[in-house]
Amino acid sequence: DLSEDIVNAIENSEFLIVICSPKYTESKWCMQELTRFRELHDNTNKNIITLLVSGEPHESFPEELTYTEMTTTNENGEKVKVKVEVEPLAANIKAESLKESMKKLNTEYLRIAAPLLGCDFNDLYQRERRREAARRRRIFGVVSGVLSLITVISVASAVTINGKNVEINKQNTQIKEQNAQIEQKNKDLLIENAGHLASESENLFKESNLVAAVQKAVEALPSDGEDKPVIPEAEYALSRELGVFRHKQIMPRLALKHECTVEKLSFMGGGKTIVSQDATGVYFWNPETGELIKKIAVDDGEFGSSTNSSSNKYTLYFDTEGDTSGTRYEYAGAPSSTTSETSPVFNRIYAGFEHVPSDDEPGTGGDVYLYNSDNTLWRIDGATGEVKWKADPAENAYEYKDTVFDEKYVIRLYRNKTVMATGVEFVGNESYAELIDRETGKVEDTVKITATSGESFGFVFSNDILAVRDGKMYIYSDEDGMLKVYEIKDHALVSVNEFKAEGVSDGGINRVDMKFVKDEPVVASCSIMAYQTETLFMRYDKDLKTQKWRTAVPVNYDATGKMYLMPAADTGYAHDVLAVSTKLSLSFIDYETGSLIKSIKYDCESTYTSFSKRGFAQIILESGEEYLVALGNYTSGDSSTDAVYRVQDLESSVLLSSYSRCKYVTAGDYSNTAYIRYAGQNPDYTDIDPGEYMYSKKVLAVDETGTYSVITSTYYPDGKYNSTVNHLFIYTTSQNGEVSGTEVKELEGYDINSAGFAGKEKVIVSAVPKSGASSDDEFYSIDVKSGKAEKIADALSAGGSKVKFVPSGNGVFYLSDTRRNITYINADGKVTSWEKKKEGAVVPERKVIEDKYAVCDTRAAFLAEENSEGEKAIEVFSFDSEKSVKLKIDLSSDEGLAVQRIFWQNSNTVGVFLNNRTVSFFDAESGEAGATVSLVGTSQEPVSVVPVSDENFAVLCRDSHIYEMNTDGFTGRSCRLEFADEINNNIREYDSSNAAKLEVMNSSESFRKYVVWDEDEAWLLDTDHFAVRYRIDDFAAAGGEYVFISDKINNKAGFFPVYSTDRLLGTADSFLSALD
Repeated sequence: DLSEDIVNAIENSEFLIVICSPKYTESKWCMQELTRFRELHDNTNKNIITLLVSGEPHESFPEELTYTEMTTTNENGEKVKVKVEVEPLAANIKAESLKESMKKLNTEYLRIAAPLLGCDFNDLYQRERRREAARRRRIFGVVSGVLSLITVISVASAVTINGKNVEINKQNTQIKEQNAQIEQKNKDLLIENAGHLASESENLFKESNLVAAVQKAVEALPSDGEDKPVIPEAEYALSRELGVFRHKQIMPRLALKHECTVEKLSFMGGGKTIVSQDATGVYFWNPETGELIKKIAVDDGEFGSSTNSSSNKYTLYFDTEGDTSGTRYEYAGAPSSTTSETSPVFNRIYAGFEHVPSDDEPGTGGDVYLYNSDNTLWRIDGATGEVKWKADPAENAYEYKDTVFDEKYVIRLYRNKTVMATGVEFVGNESYAELIDRETGKVEDTVKITATSGESFGFVFSNDILAVRDGKMYIYSDEDGMLKVYEIKDHALVSVNEFKAEGVSDGGINRVDMKFVKDEPVVASCSIMAYQTETLFMRYDKDLKTQKWRTAVPVNYDATGKMYLMPAADTGYAHDVLAVSTKLSLSFIDYETGSLIKSIKYDCESTYTSFSKRGFAQIILESGEEYLVALGNYTSGDSSTDAVYRVQDLESSVLLSSYSRCKYVTAGDYSNTAYIRYAGQNPDYTDIDPGEYMYSKKVLAVDETGTYSVITSTYYPDGKYNSTVNHLFIYTTSQNGEVSGTEVKELEGYDINSAGFAGKEKVIVSAVPKSGASSDDEFYSIDVKSGKAEKIADALSAGGSKVKFVPSGNGVFYLSDTRRNITYINADGKVTSWEKKKEGAVVPERKVIEDKYAVCDTRAAFLAEENSEGEKAIEVFSFDSEKSVKLKIDLSSDEGLAVQRIFWQNSNTVGVFLNNRTVSFFDAESGEAGATVSLVGTSQEPVSVVPVSDENFAVLCRDSHIYEMNTDGFTGRSCRLEFADEINNNIREYDSSNAAKLEVMNSSESFRKYVVWDEDEAWLLDTDHFAVRYRIDDFAAAGGEYVFISDKINNKAGFFPVYSTDRLLGTADSFLSALD
């Protein structure tokens, strides 16, 4: 309730001033004051004065002030009280600011004062005006003189100030323009710098320097919070280097960082470690984590040199046999299909083969042998890095000259020492060979070998120990070119046999090697002379007395050479086969007859070679390509069957490499970092897998949002080629990227020719029943949600030709009647054809020719033959109204004039690419001719033309570049389309049909288009910059934020995200962080 003081004040007041605002009506105290005052005045608004300070009247005035009660007579003559709306007497000082409100109060206070004084507002207002006017006249007389003076001064000042303001505004405008120019210049410099970095990245990638290439590409793009333009060239470089659009990536996963250049490396200990060497020591690494297990530094006290402590040097020998018989390979494609490419080296290369983990694979490498500058020798466990044994130098050794690793022994060659009575030591006259058992480290014998040379000091310089076996030592003497066999007896050598080595030359640089195969020696000898590349391989009995065969192989067999026997029982060949490898070649020799089966010369050096008893050789070339060479492909005698299998492409040149159990370790030229690599699925790739034994997966169509996709696959029972069954699926991709599939059961067993989306919920499919002929094609409409199929009875057959649906509008187009007619099927299943065949006719009278047609919404523009005389015309036909317009182009006046391509530049304009190197444009409604553009400005031979915007089109030329043009000609911008196969892509072939292989598809962004070649290779073109952003191999389709692929070689179908710049940089960061 109101306080007593307030109630008394209200009761003693003649007037009530109400200050109105939206807040007033919300206050119960204010409303009680108003109610009490009205009760004292007969519930009327008498003597209530309102002052509106904010808000609108309807929300600020209390309801009681907006009406009053009046007494009146109703229709029955009775007096009744009624409410009548009234406008409150109000002063209004509502304004945008307090200052404005107070200004209004200077007048509005009179509205409050008038009732208080008992006079009219207008009278009061006029009296106030007269009083104010008189006051102003008195002031005016004083002020006018001052103002006159000020006016003169002000006018003069105004002129000056105005001039200065004009100058200041002009300067401000210039500064703004300069700032804009500086800002644009800075932006241009940033773009130019980013372009240089992207180019450097591309060059580094081509030079196989992957990590540095990725780092440069990242540098070209904006980092977090950096105000830097994004250029598509940098995104392209980075995406190619990271392989973001490959479902399986063979990438560097771990970095092994050395202090100096890596000189040697290999998996060892059955693949349990990686052992490497640089100038500072020997490293043992964990191949799973990349962690350093142990380092033996050259200044390590345990392995130090007593005579060369400051310049100690290690020599490392890897015990690797090169036998990987347990390694398994599988073909990923369908059992009935293979894909190959021609090769000048291998004749043919089959793709789609991959390593498969196997418990039978032994893992690479055994133990490691290390000797220092003193020739102290250690055998180190290849799996742990722990020392197994140590062999100290012989007490009577003055200097060691060589160390030979034989099958059973480590042979150390040294000169003895002579000690004078004074204790001074100097080199002696004798040479010795220490035979150290490789297993135990014990010196089994020390053999005096001086007598093998005519000169007492000449042995270590002119004789090579080839082998020690069964108590015999086999030696080649370069001094006289003799092969010699000695029996080891009483720590000395007794001659058994010697003869002149074949294949060597006097005074030349000769190389002779020997390997025991089945207890018999095979000798390889060659003379390394200019232009002479031939090695003799000779099989002898164990005493070198009888030569069983000799054969010349066109290679230089050097110290890196290997010999390996492939048993007939494992290979299936008639005889055992001797496989011979060098850095530049691989040869197969019939071990029984000595005949050369095949010699393959590489186009670059190999960095790794291993063999399998089953007749396979695994090679990794310096180019980074890994091949599996099968003996069986070279035994027919028919060179046309020669072939190898590509297993991996490391996409990086490698100077050193090793393989073990699906992992690789590599190092580049002069690199102090080695990388562990292995294949793994791209984490951003989503695989679409219909199930086990499903092959030949193919993405036929994707809707524009990427939500629905049409997939075909063939079931091979038990993975074998018999009783195959085709299947059709509709897959749904959820917002989080998960996929689920529904099989179209009605079409199980059908051959699916083509599919296309008609609207959002229907798919049109062309299918041939199992065992049916291609001319028995049927057409179905499939509901994408349920997977139910309904046959379209009225659809025209393609007549045995391949169907390709072109989605447009709310349906699909295709060539029917053996490609002579155009048919359109909409989402409702309605079929409309351009030409209606007469009853009984086999084909229509008019026909579409040369497959030249293009579509826009429900219209098609096409090249047609109008009559039996062969008159040609280009027609635009509406499949809604069934009305047509002929373009006003004369194709008969010039017999040589031919249409290469028809396309829609925009919804109103049709473009025609002609063989006279011009593009002509026509109005689609009237057929009237518009501009004709010469393509000579490209200075290249044009192949095809596609639209890239409503005004611009791209011209693909035989230099693999696309050139941007419009009706004014060449815009000056072009970019190169880098093909996966730069040779076999049909770009350079002169064939007009190739024009149809170039297509353009919309992406989710209007300024980016997919440029597609031959249906399976695509580039995402940024039309603002006219530069390629991404390249997608095995391209199938694109929809929304996804791009779909069909990899028939590796039996994969699935999709990737269209990488944003941030996502691409995130992928790069993960890659580089793993190698940090």
